Amino acid sequence: MLYWKDDAGLPNFYKGWNVFIGEKQNDTAAKLDQSLQKVLEWLKEYMSVDTVTFLIPVTDQQNLDVYASIGLEEEIAKHIRIPIGHGIAGRIAASMKPMILNNLSEVEIVSPILRQKDLKSLVGIPIPLKQGVVGVLHVGTLTPHQFTERDVEQLQLAAHRISTIIDTEVLNCEQSQYNSELGYFNSVNQVLTLNISALKEQVLRLAITSLDWINSARQEARNIIFLYFNTIELRF
Repeated sequence: MLYWKDDAGLPNFYKGWNVFIGEKQNDTAAKLDQSLQKVLEWLKEYMSVDTVTFLIPVTDQQNLDVYASIGLEEEIAKHIRIPIGHGIAGRIAASMKPMILNNLSEVEIVSPILRQKDLKSLVGIPIPLKQGVVGVLHVGTLTPHQFTERDVEQLQLAAHRISTIIDTEVLNCEQSQYNSELGYFNSVNQVLTLNISALKEQVLRLAITSLDWINSARQEARNIIFLYFNTIELRF
């Protein structure tokens, strides 16, 4: 399940990206990955580019992590992180503005994978997520390309779709969590109800036993008193 969590580890709205490990959690994360992958594949084909990459902030809010990519998968495998404010994606996140770079040889590149791939041109945009947190979506080409504002608009359409996918998964996670908690409380209530019923039966059984003992003791007392008075009458 996909959760946003705070520093205490409690599920919360977006404070860095984290995926809890577990059966239901993995199911949701897998669905998110599949949905994002489809968007990236569509974008790669539609824009005729060589790389498509989606980055999100990690928990410390100081770095971007590559969450999904086509063409730069090595950045995921090697856990490449981009400091916010540095590199291409980091500057896009910090400025909250699109960036068109038709000649990458003239700009600072932080990712070693990006340098190894020798991308020539790139365009990227920020993606607002939760509570002011910003992700980044960028595409690039291995040959020189003149990206324009039209390409920025196309990326923004894809970004809107990505935001919708994430919001949907968050709602699904919250609903699943609510259902789990409700199920837990129902189970506790059922156990308490059964225990109370059992306790009532025990109290009733004890009361009946006590009443029988009291009645028996009273009868025994009557017998003793009756015998005592009979003995006195015989003496006189």
